[in-house]
Amino acid sequence: MEAEVYPEKSAQSEETKEEKSSESWMGVYMNGMKVGYSHSQEFSLIKDGKKYGRDFSKSWMKVSRLGGNPVEITTSQESLYDENGKPLECLIRMKMSESESILKAVIASNKIVFMSQDKVLKELPYEEEFYFGTPLDKITREGHLKPGKKFNFKILDMLSRSLTDCSFEVVGKEDVLILGNMMNLWHVKEKSTYVIPITIDSWIDENGEIWKTINQASIVSTTSIRMPKEKALEISEKNFDIAFSTIIKPNITFENPQEIQSVTFKLSGISLDKIKNFPYDDGSQKILEIGKDYAVVQTNSQIFHEREAILFPVEDEKFRIFLKPTTFCQADDPGIKEVAKGIVGRERNSWMAAKKIAEWVKAEISSNYDVGFATAKEVLKNREGDCSEHTVITVGLLRAAGIPARAAVGIMYAHGIFAYHMWPEVYVGRWINLDAKWLAVDKKSGEYYTDATHIKFGRSLLDEDIFKEMAQAISEIVGHLKLKILGY
Repeated sequence: MEAEVYPEKSAQSEETKEEKSSESWMGVYMNGMKVGYSHSQEFSLIKDGKKYGRDFSKSWMKVSRLGGNPVEITTSQESLYDENGKPLECLIRMKMSESESILKAVIASNKIVFMSQDKVLKELPYEEEFYFGTPLDKITREGHLKPGKKFNFKILDMLSRSLTDCSFEVVGKEDVLILGNMMNLWHVKEKSTYVIPITIDSWIDENGEIWKTINQASIVSTTSIRMPKEKALEISEKNFDIAFSTIIKPNITFENPQEIQSVTFKLSGISLDKIKNFPYDDGSQKILEIGKDYAVVQTNSQIFHEREAILFPVEDEKFRIFLKPTTFCQADDPGIKEVAKGIVGRERNSWMAAKKIAEWVKAEISSNYDVGFATAKEVLKNREGDCSEHTVITVGLLRAAGIPARAAVGIMYAHGIFAYHMWPEVYVGRWINLDAKWLAVDKKSGEYYTDATHIKFGRSLLDEDIFKEMAQAISEIVGHLKLKILGY
């Protein structure tokens, strides 16, 4: 059933003959600032007498967050086809820190098998034709570059592990300036909803070669321009800060935000359906009013007492999903288990143990916006990171101790602004927010709590779906959401 993806080789076996048929390099820009490059290659391949097609693409970007040093993001995709162009296998790699996330799809006769590290994640039945990407070669080869020509087809979305609809339209010919040269190119537009809605405008020549693209995904817009390899690889001295485009400046400034235990917000700028789909099941936030184009939402800190906590380790089957080790949260790692055991000791009260773990994380993990999305093992080793690193190590230690935990995704207030944030939730008899990076103490009870400036958009198990869950939680929200503080 399983096909084999063939990586680039310096030497080829006697059974395999490979020939490069095309190659392109492009510089990638955000807001006019060069942030990286992309590189694409196509090969014709003969192995054991059978003909295949192989595509390889790679993108590299360097961006910073909230004034930190740049983070490098590398993504590659390798696709294999039979001689008729039918998809056989796709391999995607993503790297933002020391660890690499790998997702693979193998196409059988009647199903698509998605795998990560040889573990089967999902089997998706299919009947209709689909593609790994927009079939520009097919469209140009069959002479469909005509103004007003429209197509609809299915694309394999590796992130959501599903087949998604894509619409494609030939807008017409346009004069486009490419590196100082005016070119008459076909303007084509495609729209699709992968995990989030994406619109791509491309300018291509008669052979389907891409010279320029503008990719709009939620608030993130990137422009790619074809250029020589040497120019594409040039690194800009300037830094693009992707986080500054997502911040929200409130109408009120909090002097001591961690003392805030209740806030009433008027939220607008996004669909009411999005607001209605925020999590409201744990008592930390609730809808007070729905207007024509706004919603009034109240957030509340949860003050939980030790006497209310259940004992751990928790063995109830329904919580197994919140205890299991994952790609980013390796709760079964010997090092993580040893540290968790050392922190918890003989304690069996789940809330007391969770607080000890949060105290350890706050004391041991230093804040560093320069870290990409690191795994729990990396954080334990390097002892630094942003909110995501504080979250994965906290959740990893909690799960290693036998206490159910997951991550919340949303925004919070700090330093005069609301910005993207991730924080842990722990089950200690009920689900409680426990933001180890921003621990606050209730003056009356002495208990830890998470301040009410946190607004929760969604949640994540911190497994191989994490980028999908984060995108679904913040797409069409961050960069569009408007908030007004009505009271606190």
